[in-house]
Amino acid sequence: MANEQPIYNMSFTAGAAMLNETHAVASVLLDCDGDWDKTKEVTFKENLMLKDKASSNARYFALMKQRLEALNNEELTMLVNSTVSVRRLLVLLAICKAHPFIYDFISEVVRDRFYNQYERISYADFNEFYNENKYVHPELEKVTEQTVSKMRQVIFRILEQTEIIEDSDSGMLRRPYLSEDVERLVVKDDPKWLAIYLYSNNEINNLADLYA
Repeated sequence: MANEQPIYNMSFTAGAAMLNETHAVASVLLDCDGDWDKTKEVTFKENLMLKDKASSNARYFALMKQRLEALNNEELTMLVNSTVSVRRLLVLLAICKAHPFIYDFISEVVRDRFYNQYERISYADFNEFYNENKYVHPELEKVTEQTVSKMRQVIFRILEQTEIIEDSDSGMLRRPYLSEDVERLVVKDDPKWLAIYLYSNNEINNLADLYA
């Protein structure tokens, strides 16, 4: 059904943006022609997750796989072969495609704060979003307070690392720059993803028509 709500998963609490690790694993994935078994073997052998324990490597790799599998081949290729600033944009895309909760928070709350000139996003904004969504997503009712705190911490860390906010403490918002190539790539996937880069609805509709 078109209006069916996605199930929120909280697996993103295992790690924040992991920019360098994502690029490293994505590079291996391309080298291995999309073979995840080979990618896992190389990742563990070369310790691309930069973790000491096998259990930590396994947990982070599972999260990385979930995110990278959300990207199409063009997005994955651009992530591997572009500048650091473009990688950052595509890591955020992978995160939001893999984790609907984060997409909804950015597209609904962060973007609203930005366009209503509040200049910053706060923990209180997150708490309000979380509490309101419990009525729509019953899976949130089962989450402990400790996990909610972790979710909030990780999301703000992701926003900081992908430069949607200046830092987690201030929550000061800033809109990233997307080149025409990146805009085209995102629109080709689905114009709605432009919302995570704080594009307005009018801009999204105009670019969807432009790049159609």
